[in-house]
Amino acid sequence: MTRVFFPRATHRGHLFASAAAVFASAAAALAQPSVAVANTKTFRQATAKDFDEGEVTGASILPTGDVVPGLIATRVALDAAFVWCSAAGRDGATVYFGTGDEGRIFAVPAHGDAKTAQRIATLDAPWVTALAMRADGKLLAATTPSGRIFIVDPKTGGFRVLASVGTGHVWTLARDDKAAVTYVGTGAPGKIFALDDGGKSRQVWDSRDKHVVSLMRDTDGTLLAGTSEAAILYRVHPDGHAEVIEDFDAEEVRAIVRAPSGLFVAVNDFEKAAALVSVPGAAVPAKGTKIIVAAGGPPASAGALPRPGVRKAKAAVYRIETNGRIEQVFSLADGYLTALAVADDGSVYAAAGTQGHVFRIAADGTSSLVIDLPERQVLTLLRIGGAVLAGTGDVGGVYRAVPPVGSVEGRYLSKVLDAEFPAHWGALRWMGSQVTFETRSGNTAKPDEDWTPWQTLEKAEAGKIPAEPSAGGGHVASPSARYLQYRASLRGPTSRLRGVTTSYLPQNQRARVTELTLADGAATVPAIGASTVSVSARSGHSATLKLRWKTDNPDGDEVIYRLAFRQVGESVWRPLISASVDWLTKPEYDWNTEGIPDGVYVVRVIASDERSQPRDRALVSAFESSPLLVDNGRPVVEELTARYPMVTGRAKDDASAITQIEFAVDGGEFQLVSPTDGIADDLTEPFAIRLPALVRGPHAIAVRITDSADNIGSGRVTLRAP
Repeated sequence: MTRVFFPRATHRGHLFASAAAVFASAAAALAQPSVAVANTKTFRQATAKDFDEGEVTGASILPTGDVVPGLIATRVALDAAFVWCSAAGRDGATVYFGTGDEGRIFAVPAHGDAKTAQRIATLDAPWVTALAMRADGKLLAATTPSGRIFIVDPKTGGFRVLASVGTGHVWTLARDDKAAVTYVGTGAPGKIFALDDGGKSRQVWDSRDKHVVSLMRDTDGTLLAGTSEAAILYRVHPDGHAEVIEDFDAEEVRAIVRAPSGLFVAVNDFEKAAALVSVPGAAVPAKGTKIIVAAGGPPASAGALPRPGVRKAKAAVYRIETNGRIEQVFSLADGYLTALAVADDGSVYAAAGTQGHVFRIAADGTSSLVIDLPERQVLTLLRIGGAVLAGTGDVGGVYRAVPPVGSVEGRYLSKVLDAEFPAHWGALRWMGSQVTFETRSGNTAKPDEDWTPWQTLEKAEAGKIPAEPSAGGGHVASPSARYLQYRASLRGPTSRLRGVTTSYLPQNQRARVTELTLADGAATVPAIGASTVSVSARSGHSATLKLRWKTDNPDGDEVIYRLAFRQVGESVWRPLISASVDWLTKPEYDWNTEGIPDGVYVVRVIASDERSQPRDRALVSAFESSPLLVDNGRPVVEELTARYPMVTGRAKDDASAITQIEFAVDGGEFQLVSPTDGIADDLTEPFAIRLPALVRGPHAIAVRITDSADNIGSGRVTLRAP
């Protein structure tokens, strides 16, 4: 191989710096078949997962990916950090909410357009964690910490401590009006107590788990209890006898409801802390029913209010039929569930503690997103009449969600579409009916005041939009920018949006060559000034330079390369590729330098995306290598003289430094010799060889010299040993 080095001032290590991953990626991309890349690109949304990345207001995303009118949610303001629990009043017209972190209770009308909640009491406790309504209209409020239950008069706001069950926390209440008893689920430890209306309590059952976080009185009078941290669902009889219904491979059974099609339970499994990872050799406990994820935030587990980002979780809703058959009907791959509620048609609403989502699980097991709130945590959920009321965390608030009426319309707001570069936005097409679109554009990833205002689509000319009655389209009126967002308005009760395709033409980006290197060990060749190396470590001289380069290609267009070279000091560039091939598709070229004089050369690589772009959009760039020294000439031995026991001479090369001097006697093994100045690093190196003791008579002395380009020269002289 032709050995090439850079002038002494060049930083050799930089040229040969390893970048194998980048180089391999660029080479693979350029090695693809020569098929032009389409200039126009598209964003397509068709599946429920695609649309879930946006936000719905008064709309629902079906499992099929259809967006249809849904529930309109309006916010009811209240002064609290978070809303933890809820209970419906006996009149069906009022809902009560327990909050933290100042232990307040608020009343909200179940229907109407009230914008502010009414505070009815502030208890002497940080959190109100569970509420239950007695038959006499009094409200029972459980608190944590301290495990106290207050009795509150919603009319006057008066309250007093009814009982303390002697545990750290109270998480859930279940009322039996006929027996005038309230069942209390506690934490640390996880037990169930029976509390009569006079304030006397007795222990009914000990779960032997840390918390009882969900509790429901079933139709047969038994209690259904869900625990944390073992995540077991129990049936508890009034006499304290309990039996396991299901053991889950998770952390908690958070919510329980009964619907016409069976019993529904929400189960959460949180990412375990490092300290909880099993120790090698320790016994592995048996696993229960495992959550199967179809395809953030911390736990809502008892004892701590969940805050986003602390622990990851996955969750599922299971349906248990009367014959004991269990089926997972819903799952969250990243998130946890906080509450369940049953709709009039038997479907089940499930609230998530992440992303502010409420889902509807139909009787056939299909699910859809029906409420999308700006607060990320939905902590409590209650359905009353045709309304769904949700209490939130992050920022405490209550939302009343009802079906749209009159001129109220549902909306879908897309995620921000990123073209990666400034782009011209073209046609927007969709499938559906009774839908209108608006768009806005900007150059910041998050829409702000610098974005353009919302603009309706420009009407497309006849023949340029789909002719089907269930489809439509227009052209984006928003100006060119990197980002685009659209919102779709559902204009009637039968509106439907099935899919959206947005076309755009990104600004063409210039491909640039960033570095040129030499392959096959060229980096091991010493430059002028390097110390000598053994000839056995060399791979031998070759006149072929294996040029390799790296390309920064931002938009992934197909790139072709043209090569040229010139000798340093000249101004004329000469084509490097043969006349039969004008360009290369791979970032590599093997250059045979036998036909050019020795000297210092520069190689220019021109990159172009003309095969992917129209002529008026194609871009080129040029890269010039550092000076490369081409040396195919052999070094020579001059003034070689012999006078026993000394042999003297001078090693010389016109282009490359002498790196090695050797001698051999009478065809024997070559031995290294240092030049006169002790270091082989110049174009001319005088040397003096002191021969070993030789037998009397004539002897042949061979001298071999090597330059830094691995060219080898030699000389021969004879002498007579006395």
